[in-house]
Amino acid sequence: MLTIIIITYNSAAQIGACLEAVAQLEGEYELIVLDNASRDDSAARVRQLAPQARLIVETENWGFAGGVNRAVAQAGGEYVLLLNPDALPDPGWAAALVGALEAGAGVVGSQVLEPDGRVQSLGTALDPISLLTSHRTDVPLGDAAFVADAVHGAAMGFSSSLWARLGGFDAGFFPAYWEEVDFCRRAAEAGERVLLVPGAVVRHAEASSTGKYSAEFYGYYLRNRLRYAAKWLPWSKLWGSFRPAEHARLATAPLLDRRVARLVYAGGVPVLTLPDAAERERIRQVGVALRLGTLPADGYAALFAQLAAAQQNAVHAETEFSSRFGALARFRRAWNGVATRWYVRPNFDQQTRYNLAVQRALSAFAEHEAARAAADALDFALLAWRTEHSEFRGEG
Repeated sequence: MLTIIIITYNSAAQIGACLEAVAQLEGEYELIVLDNASRDDSAARVRQLAPQARLIVETENWGFAGGVNRAVAQAGGEYVLLLNPDALPDPGWAAALVGALEAGAGVVGSQVLEPDGRVQSLGTALDPISLLTSHRTDVPLGDAAFVADAVHGAAMGFSSSLWARLGGFDAGFFPAYWEEVDFCRRAAEAGERVLLVPGAVVRHAEASSTGKYSAEFYGYYLRNRLRYAAKWLPWSKLWGSFRPAEHARLATAPLLDRRVARLVYAGGVPVLTLPDAAERERIRQVGVALRLGTLPADGYAALFAQLAAAQQNAVHAETEFSSRFGALARFRRAWNGVATRWYVRPNFDQQTRYNLAVQRALSAFAEHEAARAAADALDFALLAWRTEHSEFRGEG
C-alpha cells in the first residue's frame, strides 16, 4: 500500500486545489493529513473536501519535520510520499515515484514546476564548501531518473523501511527548511540512491507559508543552514571553508539577508539536540517578529531610508519661472536661456554628479557595514560553539 502525507499549517487557501489534484491521482493510496495547529480553518476544509482522509489535528506546531515524523508513525504504506499543501501533482505523479522506489531507489523527488509551468527544481544541488543549496533547472530532461544531492521536500518519497532505519526527519530543523537535505544526505551515507524522477511532475508555489525571500524565510533558512553546517562539518571545514564562504556571500547578499543573518548568527549555533518546547516557542517568536518587520535596532533601516530620500534630491533641476502674465514668463525664460543657462547648467550637472557619487559611496559603505556585522556575529557564534564542544579543540 502507498501512503500520501500532507502537512498543513494555515493552508486553508491552498489545500482545496491540492486535494482536488490528489483525487485525480492514478492508483490506490492512503491519504493522511496532519494539521500543525493551524489558526485558520485548514482542518475544517480537509474534513469537508476529503472525508476519506485520515485527519490528525495537532494542538502544537511541531514544524514540518516534526509533523511528518508524527504522520509517518501512523502510515500503513510500504512507500510514503510527501506532498506540500501548495503543490498540485499531475495524475501520474505518485505512480512515477513509486515505480522508481520499486526499482531500488532510496529517496525519490519530483520535477517541480512553477504555477506558470516554468521549471522550479530538478533536484537540489548542494555546494560542499558554502553549503548553499540551489534548485537545478539546467538538467537535460529525458525519461530516466538521475542522481541528485537532494530532492525538493514539497514532493518526495521513500520506503517505510528506509525511514525507520534512518530515524525519520531530524526535527531539530525547526520549523522548516533543510530537513530534506539532511535526510537525503543520511540516505546517501547509508548507501542509498537519491534520484530525481522527471516523470513525477508537480506544480508548486514555493515558500507560500513564509514568503519567498522574506525576512521570515531568511531567518529560518539561515538558522537551519548553520545547524546543518555544525552537524555535518568538522571544525577545520566549519571555520576554514564554510566561514570564509559565508563572509563572501554576505558581501553581495541583499541587505535584508545581511540584517537577518546578523540576528540569526547573534543567537549562536543552534543545538543539535531536539529543541524543547521553550526553544521552539523562542524560534517561533523570532519568526513572528520577522514576519511583522521587526528587526534589531541596527540603524541600517533608518539609514537606507535617509539615503533613498537623499537620492531623490541629488539631481538638481532647473527652476522654471512662472507668472500670471504669460508673456512675462516667456520673456524671463528666454532671457535666462541667453544670459545664464550656458554658465549655470554645467555647474548643475557637476553638482548632480557629485551628489550621486556621495550617495552611492554612503550606500556602499552602509551595505559593507551590514555585511561585516553579520560576519562578525557568525565568527563569534562559531568560536563559542568550538569552546562548548571540546571534541573540536584538537582538530586542525
